Amino acid sequence: MNKNFGHSKRSVLLRTAAAGAIATLALATPAQAIVPNDNYTPADISDPEDSVNGIGHFFRTDGFVCTGTLINPRAVLFAAHCVNDLPETDYDTNGAIQSAFSFSGNSLPGFIDWINNGYASNPDLFVYNISQIAYNPDSLVDPNAFGFLEGDIAVATLSDPAANIPTWALLFSPLPDPGEIDDVDGTGYHVKISGYGRSGSGTAGDTFGIDWRRKSAENMLGALTSFDARNNFLFGSPFGDLPQVLYRLDFDDPDKTNEFDFNLYKDEPLEVEGTTAGGDSGGPLILDAANNSLSTEDLQIGVLSGGSRFFGGQVFSSYGTESFYQPLFLFADYIAAVNPYRYVSAKAGDGDWEDATHWQTDLDPAYRIIDENGNVVNGFPDTQSGGVDQSTPQFGEVCFDPEGDNLGDECLDLATGTGTPPVRNTPTPTPSPTATPGSSIGVAQIPNAQAVSPTGEAQASATAVQAAGSPQFLASAAIRGEGMIVENIAISSGATIVEDIAISGGATPVGEIAINGGATPVAITANGGPEGAEETPQAEGDPLPDPTLDNGLAGATDFVPDNIDADVANGVNARYFEVTLSQTGTTSLNSDVTIDRLNVGGTAGLMINSGASLSALIDVNQTAGRIAVDGTLNSVGDYSLFSGLLSGSGTINAPFLTNIAGGIAPGTVGTIGTLTVNGNAILSSGSTLMIDIGASGDSDLLAVSEEANIGGTVVFSPIDGFQTVTPSTYRIVTAAGGVTDEFDGAAQISAILLSEFSYSANAVDVTISAQSYQNVVDAGNPVQTSFADLMDNNRGNAAVADLFTFLDFTDAGTIQATFDSWAPTTESTVQAMGQAFLGNVSDFYQNRISLADRSSNGGTIAVIGRPMQLAATSLGGLAVNGASALSDAAANADDTEIRSGDVNENMAVYLAGGFVNGDGGSMPLTNPAQGSDGEDEFDGFFISGGLEYYFDEASFLGISAYYSDVDATVALGNSAQSKAIMGSIYGRKAMSGGLVLDGRATLGTYNAETLRSVSLGTQSFSLTTDDDSMVYAAELGLSKEMELNDVIAAPGIRARAAKINFSNVSEQGGGPALTIIRPDYSSIQGLAGIEFKSKPGRKLQMRASMNYVHEFENNPNSFGANFVGGNGAVAPFALAGRDKDWGEVGIGLRYNMGNVSFDLSADSTVGRSDVSSQVYSGAISFRF
Repeated sequence: MNKNFGHSKRSVLLRTAAAGAIATLALATPAQAIVPNDNYTPADISDPEDSVNGIGHFFRTDGFVCTGTLINPRAVLFAAHCVNDLPETDYDTNGAIQSAFSFSGNSLPGFIDWINNGYASNPDLFVYNISQIAYNPDSLVDPNAFGFLEGDIAVATLSDPAANIPTWALLFSPLPDPGEIDDVDGTGYHVKISGYGRSGSGTAGDTFGIDWRRKSAENMLGALTSFDARNNFLFGSPFGDLPQVLYRLDFDDPDKTNEFDFNLYKDEPLEVEGTTAGGDSGGPLILDAANNSLSTEDLQIGVLSGGSRFFGGQVFSSYGTESFYQPLFLFADYIAAVNPYRYVSAKAGDGDWEDATHWQTDLDPAYRIIDENGNVVNGFPDTQSGGVDQSTPQFGEVCFDPEGDNLGDECLDLATGTGTPPVRNTPTPTPSPTATPGSSIGVAQIPNAQAVSPTGEAQASATAVQAAGSPQFLASAAIRGEGMIVENIAISSGATIVEDIAISGGATPVGEIAINGGATPVAITANGGPEGAEETPQAEGDPLPDPTLDNGLAGATDFVPDNIDADVANGVNARYFEVTLSQTGTTSLNSDVTIDRLNVGGTAGLMINSGASLSALIDVNQTAGRIAVDGTLNSVGDYSLFSGLLSGSGTINAPFLTNIAGGIAPGTVGTIGTLTVNGNAILSSGSTLMIDIGASGDSDLLAVSEEANIGGTVVFSPIDGFQTVTPSTYRIVTAAGGVTDEFDGAAQISAILLSEFSYSANAVDVTISAQSYQNVVDAGNPVQTSFADLMDNNRGNAAVADLFTFLDFTDAGTIQATFDSWAPTTESTVQAMGQAFLGNVSDFYQNRISLADRSSNGGTIAVIGRPMQLAATSLGGLAVNGASALSDAAANADDTEIRSGDVNENMAVYLAGGFVNGDGGSMPLTNPAQGSDGEDEFDGFFISGGLEYYFDEASFLGISAYYSDVDATVALGNSAQSKAIMGSIYGRKAMSGGLVLDGRATLGTYNAETLRSVSLGTQSFSLTTDDDSMVYAAELGLSKEMELNDVIAAPGIRARAAKINFSNVSEQGGGPALTIIRPDYSSIQGLAGIEFKSKPGRKLQMRASMNYVHEFENNPNSFGANFVGGNGAVAPFALAGRDKDWGEVGIGLRYNMGNVSFDLSADSTVGRSDVSSQVYSGAISFRF
């Protein structure tokens, strides 16, 4: 059944028969060191001698020792009572007391070195001198607190940054109320304790002197409560005014046999449970992540102040005693203000380092709070902390519950104020024998220092130690068990029962002393602080003040990051800066500045201008962004380039410049410069060295004064002066201490420009040279290999230097695609259109010869196929197919112009026209354009006019002029146009026996214009040619006409020859323009076939012919070309293949109506792939 314990009621101890046994003596002593239970020895709980975990040993040259925790590289959090017996000014580096922290698991070597070397820090031994100490003035305000019971917080400033030591996270929120207290686990909060103080055993207490070793143990957090609340429960009175809450834990006997263990805070003993002892003061109360669910990291929640005992025969640091810790959440404001280390950052935007408005303070990454969701996050309380006046929250259960079912055993739930029943109701065990304290381990000899005892705090006297004026308590009879003192008059006489003193006895110890033997505390001046320090009034829950650099709150501005060393004598506080640049913008430094650490990341930039210097006393870390050093960058530690860009022509002084995955660009990107590293340089496999190269021998240089261990990739960037005609050599790295390893490779400038490294003992050189273009093209692609030859032959040729300016600096894919796009496809088209018009001319005149007879043509002027309109239509860009041509000719018969009266009946004059279309084989391409069918389409028209003279009905001689205009669409988006003007003499002779002999001779010109649209990178070029060539052609045929009923069949043979004398042409338009060696076209063809036609005089006449054609000539299948103004031999480029055999067919109709005749005809090649041509024509003739 629960009982209510009001503060106005007397304690259960005074309401039972056991009251006199307890109300004898309860002594509190400033702490102390780690003491294990009897199942472990001090050696068992000692940390490894070389371990370094951020918990350090405090030593004063007058012999006092304590423990503290490193919270950043410059600040150690510990207890005020370790130092508040003297003014803060006495702890100046050159003051009355010298002090230091040693952080190794064995602190003694560090302290010896510190003393022997004039109190100098030695990072190698993890010992650091203290330059300034600030302790909470509230620790001295209340005499009832004896300088250590409340406000017992101090911060030591290290004269040198402890960069090689882990730091601790501080929880500035109270732990959440655990709710119902468990009989076994109590609050459920598992904690670790650690320190360098005395040690011993649970039964005997701290019988082992200080051995300079850090020891650690575990416990359960017993309660968060005040001395007032504890004493009200135990004794019915607070015995003073000590309302501040503290974290508390008791020391439980695992065997449950110790007569002094009354389970002060409800929980059961842990496996390696321990407590604190002399020398542990200032040490951390650690909420360990491994045994708690609140956080994933270990958190410091308190600072050790002292411990309490409750019986005259009980020794400190033994079973049944307690330890109490100052909760950090009560003193967050104070810690933030006296913390000398400031995390600051540059605001977004460009600005000068020297501009105070460019900076802001940031949240200290060591600070933690519990947010509204119950998560531990980096943060700071929203309101001011309560300090020594804060009496809430409280949780846990305080108990008087010795083992067994004893009268008056009960507990109090501190959160609810409700009594709860005891849990240790088993029979009372037999008391164990009183342990005999062990002997001291001896005296530690520290060179150059006065010999001191290493036993920590002096051992408490076996007799009761009293407050001045208090009565001597005498032992009477044992009521609860042997060893318990009964004295009923202590309470009734009104004597002070709880006596909180600084030291048990008057001996001078090595250890922490809050108030030495009751000495007078440091005077509190009128303004409320020691030594005249001014304190800002505050109260729990008040709003935080505006952020300033001095109060340590995030968001302050109007300062310039530049370290300030402490000058305590002149009132100058230490201030050290860790600077982070992560916002977009560039910070420019134009002066000499010293900070502790530099961090650069994000999109930030730092420019250290020429003549300026930045010194980092810890190190430099760059995770992104840009740092340009044209002045000097000094770093006591390493410069770690995780990512980002380092550039400049200045000097970096650092033990190691380590490039992990970043880029180093001596000078600036695009200019030549030397970046000097006074130290060692490590370029890892993920690093990049960016080197600008100009004329041979002129390049960026990374100059290292010691050793350069190289690796990673080198990227070369050509700038003005770089040339590719001949190889160029550059020195890119020098190292006075030697070059080790090799670069993993180079990011080649291009597919053409290759680098080759040369390594010597102290330098790295590189040679850049151009390889053959043949090495980067597709060897099976004739176009690419031809252009590759031209490029190789023309290297150094100023006339085509622009081609190399682009192609020398691009990749293989771009080179290949560029060469493919340059293919001179128009040349095959020029040849094909020439062949086509020669065939069309032959067909036209053969048709004319075939149907010629005086009865039809004599005495006429015929206009065939509306030639003027055909020309106009074609010239106007309107394509008309053959069927349209035929239908158009028939439909417009009435529009034919007829002239008569002036023409002899043996003569005929005609004007004819027609449409031409067809296709020719495209230039062979390995990579044709998408959608290409391998053919170049062409179409156009022709006009012909002539005069024929008939010797008889079937024999005549004619002269004629012929003009054609044909346009072609060419592969790769190119185009061509041809125009031909021809003059011909032709005729026919009918001989006896039905033999007919016919022939033709032609002379003319062939004009070909081409347009190639090509590009070079982003440049576009229109390359054109316009050339006239002479054309020769002749044809001779022999046939035999045989009458078959109404049809004449005329089998025959024919020979025709032609030649086009092409000229060499040079494209206009610049860029990759070509000079083309066009081969002449020569042709000798043999034809055999048969023609069928109607007899003359029929109203409807027809003509049909079929011929087999064989080409006897072997024309070239390629042509040569070079760049315009090019050097060396021409390169071959393929022409479309030439057919040797094909067929030709034709059909024609004539319809005679009196004096008017209508003619339609169509002729086409059959089975020909190189040139396929169709001609459609029409005629209307009038006879007189």
